[in-house]
Amino acid sequence: MMEKKSNLNILLFSAVAIIIAVSLVVGLVISLVANLSLNQKMPASANKPTKVDIVLLKESSCSDCFDLTPVIENIKSENVKINSEKTIEISTQEGKDLLSKYGITQIPSLLLSGNMDNNAGLKSLLSKWGEIKDGTFVLRQIGAPYFEVNSGKIRGKIQLTMLTDTSCNECYDVTKHEEILKQFGFADKEAKVVSVQLSDGQELVDKYNIKLVPTIILSGDLDAYSSLVKVWSQVGTVETDGVYVFREGVKQMGIYEDLSTGKIITPKPVTTPNQP
Repeated sequence: MMEKKSNLNILLFSAVAIIIAVSLVVGLVISLVANLSLNQKMPASANKPTKVDIVLLKESSCSDCFDLTPVIENIKSENVKINSEKTIEISTQEGKDLLSKYGITQIPSLLLSGNMDNNAGLKSLLSKWGEIKDGTFVLRQIGAPYFEVNSGKIRGKIQLTMLTDTSCNECYDVTKHEEILKQFGFADKEAKVVSVQLSDGQELVDKYNIKLVPTIILSGDLDAYSSLVKVWSQVGTVETDGVYVFREGVKQMGIYEDLSTGKIITPKPVTTPNQP
């Protein structure tokens, strides 16, 4: 069992390293939850010209809610022409009726109607995002933040604090974490970098007994990011106050500092179980 767990950890860390590399490539995939898989395409020959009508459901009070623009752009890329596009506030009677009819619980959402059966690429794409109900496609999978219809709350607002030692010039760039977290649908416009050399940075070190930097600290409505929650135990801890602290994963990010010894450490290259 221990060997299996070790192998899983190695695979996870390898995946993290790959994500870091991908995140630095021009044209990085727009941030979405892992299960959206927006980039999977069918051969062009399978995508017959298709015309569709789109209805966007929104809640204006959620100005930072998940942006559906990349979803629409990916739909268009499957040889699809938007015949008409309409935006409806869920506070209106029309909006309420659509929520009820299609059982929509998270906003923003999208309804798509038209001749979708003759376009294999589009059908494949939509099958990953939601379901077809009464001949209309209903978007079910979206990233956070989102408006939760049943509670009337905005879910997924979080705070990202990147902790580093500004005197460690060779340490890995802590802002790499922002691009990695985007792959889990996470984005914080007010994310901040804090140095352990400053009082607020030292307070975080003492409060959470942080030994390795650079690292990150996440707080807020993290339960809204199910993909991140599932893997976090492999790279960090959840503190008694609900804060997420990135710990073991630091060793896989690049050169780092051990605050308990003051030493700068260069990790050994990560190898998979099939490698010597």
